[in-house]
Amino acid sequence: MMKSDGCCGQPQRRRRMGPAQEPLPANPTLTGGVAMIYLGSGRREIAGSSTGHRYFVADQRRHFRAAPSDVDDLLRRREFMLKV
Repeated sequence: MMKSDGCCGQPQRRRRMGPAQEPLPANPTLTGGVAMIYLGSGRREIAGSSTGHRYFVADQRRHFRAAPSDVDDLLRRREFMLKV
C-alpha cells in the first residue's frame, strides 16, 4: 500500500532496503597524517601508492587521515580533496 504524503499529492514510494553492510575496517592510525575528505559515493578501499596503507571510505565515513607520501596520488583522483 502506498502512502499519499508524496510531493504534489503523488503517492510516496517506499524505498527498498539493501542488505545490511558490515562495518568498515579501521583506517591506519597516523601521527601527523594529512586530513582528507572522500567526495565519492559508495564504499571504497584505496591503497596508498607510496606506503601501501589501506584506506577505507564510504558515504558515512568521508573524513580520514592519509600518510603525507600518499596524498599526491590521492589528490589526482576526483573523489578526494584536502580538508581545509
